[in-house]
Amino acid sequence: MTVIPPQRSRASHGCLWGCLAVLAFIFLPVLLAAGYGGWFFYQGYTRDPVLRGVVQLVRRDGMAEAVLGRDIHITGIEGSALSYMWGAESGSYVVLLAGSKGQGALHVTARTGGGHLTVDSMILDGPDGGHYDLLHHTTTRPANNATESI
Repeated sequence: MTVIPPQRSRASHGCLWGCLAVLAFIFLPVLLAAGYGGWFFYQGYTRDPVLRGVVQLVRRDGMAEAVLGRDIHITGIEGSALSYMWGAESGSYVVLLAGSKGQGALHVTARTGGGHLTVDSMILDGPDGGHYDLLHHTTTRPANNATESI
């Protein structure tokens, strides 16, 4: 008579690996989006030609300096939508700015092509609640909805 030794059963980790796979599937897009957002804020916007050009325009604009004060700098990017097609880039941005007088949000639509920057609109929401069109140098105050030229 032959005796067959009993085989030891291996411990199965199927449930563990299945749960980890589901968690990775759920959290991986969130982690990738957060990583891209962090990279874009700390590195990407400094290399973006549209944002670099727009920030330089705002720093030299007298109306923006009157609203936000001196030393205007980017504190954050609230949103962006980019379009790129063979050497031409266009984008819409909401850039958070701060200066010595307060903080504001700049809504920008601009494009680059052939090394040139074309700004289509730049609206600054100031700390006083006013909306300032930096291209046409007009302001709209929400309290009385009046438009005046500066």
